[in-house]
Amino acid sequence: MFSPLAFLNVLHILNDGYQASFLLLLPFIARDLHISLTQIGTLGSFFYLFETVFAIPAGYLGERMGGMRIILLAALLYGAGFLGLSFVGSFAAVVPFFILAGIGFALFHPLAFSLVASWSTKEKRGRNLGDFTAIGDLGRIGISAALTYLAVAIGWRPTASTYGLVVFALFTASLLFLRTDKNRGPESGTPEPVGFKTLIGNRAFILACITAMFDTAASSSLFIFLPFLLLAKHIPIAVLGSFTGAFFVGNFLGKSLIGRLTDKWGSVRTFIIAELLMAGTIVLLTNSSSIIPIIVFSILLGALTKGTVPARASMAVEAVEHHARYEKAVGILSFISSIGTAGAPLLYGWLADSHGITSAFYASAVIAVLATIPAIAFRRAKRLQ
Repeated sequence: MFSPLAFLNVLHILNDGYQASFLLLLPFIARDLHISLTQIGTLGSFFYLFETVFAIPAGYLGERMGGMRIILLAALLYGAGFLGLSFVGSFAAVVPFFILAGIGFALFHPLAFSLVASWSTKEKRGRNLGDFTAIGDLGRIGISAALTYLAVAIGWRPTASTYGLVVFALFTASLLFLRTDKNRGPESGTPEPVGFKTLIGNRAFILACITAMFDTAASSSLFIFLPFLLLAKHIPIAVLGSFTGAFFVGNFLGKSLIGRLTDKWGSVRTFIIAELLMAGTIVLLTNSSSIIPIIVFSILLGALTKGTVPARASMAVEAVEHHARYEKAVGILSFISSIGTAGAPLLYGWLADSHGITSAFYASAVIAVLATIPAIAFRRAKRLQ
């Protein structure tokens, strides 16, 4: 039988693959229902809004009802979203199923990260968080690729209903898997939940959250603007996919590698080194004009932008590990870090329009360096705890 951690990895592949697949249904839905691009943008905004809105409630629900139970409920919600889409006939009918699925996807990551952290020893926490983060990419690649093929072959409605029914079948199997005590995972018998007031008063934890916010502001939007930087360098549009593919390869490799380095060097040291390397790589990529260096720097940048996830998550967990409950803490971490994710595209877009695309990348490099300041302060605050 699967261990609880291995089972959670399977659910992560499913969650991330289904999240990417849900958005890939949009072109088919738009063509069939004659939905405008403005309406498509509205749906996308609804979808991503829930990552911020439900981050803290996810932690609260996980503490009260159990993280794995809420994760399975989340799968049921996005499964219902897929199934419901197969019956829609108008834009108005699409909206509630996007909301339903958005809630499901939003609940997963804060709770999953808290479970991985609580199921890991301190010596292997970074490695497990890094591997867990990386494994979700397998779903993005495989499950989403299968959706577009099936949607063309059998139609998007049968494809959506098939994806929904698969989730319902997995949900039923999951209940059987979790029925025995040995498969419930180390959730039972955990200490009482920690209050929000206690977490907000924890200086080291707040510094870890601020560090994460700067990190996501520096890194999360680079992929959006990378094609525009490459076009400004007169890279042929036909080969842009190769460079973005190199970026994703770096994402996958960086998460596992930096997770392991976090265990070896410590979360703060690893984060600071990675952040400074990220800033340097951004500058080098921005000033490169030859194809081979651009590919190399794209891989490195992909590794460093997503590779910092296990390091910054480990910092937050280290700040609250004396409480032995992480659901609410990871929820707050996700909420604060998502502020950087939401605000950065607006800043970089304005800079690119006003001062050229390279200015956006220079700004991200500066923010990456700034992220090391609260990380250094975190180290000092942690020593005083």
